[in-house]
Amino acid sequence: TANSALLLSEDCKRMQCGLERREVPCSQRRFDGWWCCLGSEGFSSGRRYWEVEVGDRDWRLGVAKESALCKGYRPLNTQSGYLTLRLERGSELKALTTPPTPLPQSLIPRRVGVYLDYEEGQLSFYDTQKRAHIYTYSERFTEKLYPVFGTVEMVHEMVIRPADLRERCLCKGQCLFC
Repeated sequence: TANSALLLSEDCKRMQCGLERREVPCSQRRFDGWWCCLGSEGFSSGRRYWEVEVGDRDWRLGVAKESALCKGYRPLNTQSGYLTLRLERGSELKALTTPPTPLPQSLIPRRVGVYLDYEEGQLSFYDTQKRAHIYTYSERFTEKLYPVFGTVEMVHEMVIRPADLRERCLCKGQCLFC
């Protein structure tokens, strides 16, 4: 599903923009506009947590509903089936709701924890270095959700780091998720 301008590591845990587009097979699920890709595994139940080193320029991170379209430059917001955060121009952090929800500059993270609770209908974002909550989407999920990652970084990689909830829990005191 990765845009042909993205360079992915062999294990698909690191990505950055390349200078040229690669020849890749055509697919309805491949991004051909935004420099994004979907995770290979979708979720339709349970709780999941992953961490991503995001860089400091421009990135998108969250989940896409199975029915969300990947073609063109449509907004990756709630109206088009995406629940995402975006950092734009290194200083504008926003939840891509409809309309977008601006978030304070003080919440701009370098490493984001993403927590999905499918049954509770929540997708939460955390700054893992400051151990601070950034934003939570709440809605009733009815279809499979796929992690979505986007970057325009050509120098620094976006790095996906799976984390064990029991080891790296962000809760103060007793864990709220386990």
